[in-house]
This record gives sequence, C-alpha cells and structure tokens, in this order.
Amino acid sequence: MNAPSAPAGVIRGTVRDAAGAPVAGARVAFADGPVPLPGLAAVTDGEGRFALTAPAAGAYTLLCRADGGTATARVHVTAAPAARPEDVRADLRLG
Repeated sequence: MNAPSAPAGVIRGTVRDAAGAPVAGARVAFADGPVPLPGLAAVTDGEGRFALTAPAAGAYTLLCRADGGTATARVHVTAAPAARPEDVRADLRLG
C-alpha cells in the first residue's frame, strides 16, 4: 500500500467586503486546478481568514461567494519539498 502524497501547498488568505472589513462565514472553493477538486472548500473564520490545501503543484482559481458578493483569485503553487508544503497567499475582496 502506498502512503498518501504530501500536499504541494497551503493557500491562505483573507476575504474582505467592498469596504475592507473582514467577512466571516464566506465559502472559498477551488473553481479550477491542475487536478480534480470535487467539493474542496473552506469557510472563513471570524476575522475572514481561510486555508485550503493544494494537493498538487500548478495554477488554481479560487471562488468566494458570500452575502457581500463574489470574488475570484488565481494563484500558482510550485512543487514544495515533501517535508514542508509551500504557503501561498490569496486575498479576496467581494464586489
């Protein structure tokens, strides 16, 4: 049996409304990526922060939907050493 592979990275960010205030309870999901990502999503905490694990290196599109609108971001995760996934920043502003 093969051990599961380590994730390539962790995408961390903050969701803010049009005025710049953090948005709690916003859903941030992968809209597109280098591998199938069915149902992978995160919900922002009280300070609007989220984290999503990127399973493979490549380009990802994030989609956020909340009461204040929608936002997208495109990020690139590079191959990281197996011992430590890369941290990638993606901040979203609803509009």
